[in-house]
Amino acid sequence: MMMTETATLSSLALFYMAHMLLSALISIGASFFLRKRYQDKFFSVFILVLFFNITVPLIGYFFTFWMTYYLLQVRYEKTLKNTKVLNMQELDHEFPTVKRMFGEGSMKELMSNEDAPKHKRMKALSAIAEDMNKKNIALIKHSLADKDDEIRLFSFSLMDKMEQNINTKIHQASIRFEKEEEPDEKAKAAKELAYLYWDMIYFDLSDDTLRSFLLNESLKYARMVFDHDMTDSSMNVLLGKIFLAQKDYDEASTQFVMAIESGMRSEYIIPYLAELYFERGNYRSIRSMLNLVQGLGINSTLYPVIEQWKHHA
Repeated sequence: MMMTETATLSSLALFYMAHMLLSALISIGASFFLRKRYQDKFFSVFILVLFFNITVPLIGYFFTFWMTYYLLQVRYEKTLKNTKVLNMQELDHEFPTVKRMFGEGSMKELMSNEDAPKHKRMKALSAIAEDMNKKNIALIKHSLADKDDEIRLFSFSLMDKMEQNINTKIHQASIRFEKEEEPDEKAKAAKELAYLYWDMIYFDLSDDTLRSFLLNESLKYARMVFDHDMTDSSMNVLLGKIFLAQKDYDEASTQFVMAIESGMRSEYIIPYLAELYFERGNYRSIRSMLNLVQGLGINSTLYPVIEQWKHHA
């Protein structure tokens, strides 16, 4: 009887030792796979799975494999917590402090303010000179009448430098145009000349006496390019602008329509057609024309104009 009990106890002890060893191995394996999802919790997962396997012999082995697979595959819906709470100290460290160089307000107001420090106005002019577009050139020309001699001279030097730069390019392109005999290269030089002469008009770098001459020169070279390659839609746009400046509205309308038919984006052409209709006095068509292209409302320059015609036309 004693021998039977001893054998039974030995069998149970051997079984539980094998069970604990196998449970530990399975728990280590499950924790190894789950470590990618539950980072820094390897030991906690190991203890949980080991306890589960020890308390549920045999069945727990198979259930552990299924539980590991499920936990690796399951996806939980992301929830935002404490969204109404902002830690301003963390934001101060995360975002850099941006300091204003010219203070608040528009550049035009700064340049017109005689009480503003001269060094800030000079910095503003230097910043404007980095991007010589039509708006910035208008600001520089506005500074030509400034009472301060230094600002006035600096503004004049910027305008003169830009005009000299365009004149130099015109001279170089004219030499290439005269010397070139190959039609494609000659047309390429003519196209450059057409745009350069137009830039003198567009940036308002010439007086009224030269305006007519510059328009005629730009028109002459643009027609040469158009005759060489009638598929060049950019020449349709340039010719339309020239005819619009010359108040030849029929020719301008023809060129803009041809540009659209050639594949030019309507967002780019519609404003010119609207200006053409305005000059003709055909105000009823402007509103419907501007509404044809919804993307124009995104343009910050055209947005006030479109809103004006939309609500008050």
